[in-house]
Amino acid sequence: MNRSDIFEKLANLESNINQINTDMVNLKKLTVELIEENVALQIENENLKTLIDKEEQSKNVEQGKKPPVKQPLRSKDNLAMLYKEGFHICNGELFGKHRKGDDCLFCLEVLTE
Repeated sequence: MNRSDIFEKLANLESNINQINTDMVNLKKLTVELIEENVALQIENENLKTLIDKEEQSKNVEQGKKPPVKQPLRSKDNLAMLYKEGFHICNGELFGKHRKGDDCLFCLEVLTE
């Protein structure tokens, strides 16, 4: 094998590695976006469930039925779980974004309220 063949193979290998690296970066970005969307949908789903429960309770009150025993809100627990999984729960544009391992004082304030 001559030198030019070796350098050509090295160049091809480097090109392939660069392409794999680019694909990995794109896949990582897509994964973060999908996880953030999933978190937002989970929160929206929980809010809709709460809204439906409130509507059913108001219908029961209008019909004279005895209101069901109140269960403690799970929203605080859900927020704590999301924070533990590494997502922002503070109000603002960071809500639902990945924290990248760093603690957020605003999120911690939400949990202590």
